[in-house]
Amino acid sequence: MMKWSHTLIAGSALILLTNAVVLLGAGYNRDGEPDSQLLLTQRELQHSAWQETRDNSGMTLMLNWRFEQAGQNDLDSGLYSVRWGMPVWLDKAKMSELGFDVDKLASTVEYGRHYQELQPKEVLLVLELNDKAYQHQLQRAKDYLDQAKARLDAAPDIAELKRKEKNAEENYQHELQSNSRLFVIDAGLDLPKLRATYPDRARYAIVHGLIRPGTVREQNKTGVGGYISELQADRINVPFSYRQVFGNAAPYEVAVAFGKRLEPWIVTASNGAAVD
Repeated sequence: MMKWSHTLIAGSALILLTNAVVLLGAGYNRDGEPDSQLLLTQRELQHSAWQETRDNSGMTLMLNWRFEQAGQNDLDSGLYSVRWGMPVWLDKAKMSELGFDVDKLASTVEYGRHYQELQPKEVLLVLELNDKAYQHQLQRAKDYLDQAKARLDAAPDIAELKRKEKNAEENYQHELQSNSRLFVIDAGLDLPKLRATYPDRARYAIVHGLIRPGTVREQNKTGVGGYISELQADRINVPFSYRQVFGNAAPYEVAVAFGKRLEPWIVTASNGAAVD
């Protein structure tokens, strides 16, 4: 009985210590001016369903991030999110800059060996809100729509061209009205250097993430590149005072700050904000 009591006491002490460490970490993260603060909407934040627990907690938001692909996806596929594949900027040169042994990677690819033993590397990822990357994606969708309309105008009776024009219109409207405008555009190892490159703290947030090596096909050749395997701290707890904002289908606007540890938290949240 005494042994069981000691175990119970030790377990309780461990839980209390863990909670204290978490609270101290959160306090340090939020101390002083945040590293950045982004004004996001339902396009960039997807809210989870309620998790029914006894303490009535568990509502979280997830960062809905994207990137431009190295091999541009076929817009006719009807897939409106770009969250798979290899980022266009995560090439051999960038992988070398991030500390990967690209010569070893290249030889592994050349001789057909597997590189699963090469572990992902923790890096800093740059998030860009509603700027060049999104505008480029929007322009791609518009150009594709214009091309689809021109082909249909030239042959208005062809059913396949009608289908493609319809898909192109839907794709463009998704990009214009609902797709996320939050793109991962760069990576690095030095926070001050990255912040000097991206000084607008209302447009660019920097977070921790993981990148793993990979290969990409270019002009019938296999080259070295990388994949984003994880963006850390992409889930944001919703304080009780703001939960009513996400309890209906109304649009919302959320100010999200990223602190000293580059971890996010909600500063303010409200309904009915414009999303353009």
